[in-house]
Amino acid sequence: MKAYIITVIGAALLSALAEIISPEKWRGYVKIITGLVVISSIIAPAAGLVHSGVFEGLDESIASVGETRDTQNEIIAAQLKKNIDADIEKRMKDEYGLNIDAECELGFDGDGKMTGVKEIRVYGSPLTDGAKRRLCEVYGLNIGGIHDE
Repeated sequence: MKAYIITVIGAALLSALAEIISPEKWRGYVKIITGLVVISSIIAPAAGLVHSGVFEGLDESIASVGETRDTQNEIIAAQLKKNIDADIEKRMKDEYGLNIDAECELGFDGDGKMTGVKEIRVYGSPLTDGAKRRLCEVYGLNIGGIHDE
C-alpha cells in the first residue's frame, strides 16, 4: 500500500513539474499525457486484481445464489399455500359455518413465477353453491377449479 501511495504521489509531482517547465504552446498536450500517467498509476493495482485470483470461485458463488433464490421461492410458495389453505378454512367457517379442510394448488408460469391459485380441494362438509361462488370470487377460479371431496 505504501508503494502504491508513493507511486501516485510521484506521478502527480512529475505531472506538476512537467507542466511548469513545458513551453506555453505544449502545455495542453503535456497536461493530457501526464494526466494519463497519473490515471494509469491509480488504475494499475485494479488491473492486477484481475490476475490475482480474487475472482476465482465467483461463478460457483453466483450459481449458489441462484440455487438459494430457488429454495427461497419454494419456501415462500409453501408458506403462501399454507396461509391460503388456512384462509379458505377460516372464511368457510366464518361466512358459511362449514368445518372443512382445504388444500390449494398454486399455478406457475414457464419462468417459475406464481400466477395464482390453480385449484382448491375441500375435504369435510360439502360446499354450498354460495360457498363455491365465494371461493371463485376471492381466488379468481371458475367452478371447475373447486373440488368437493
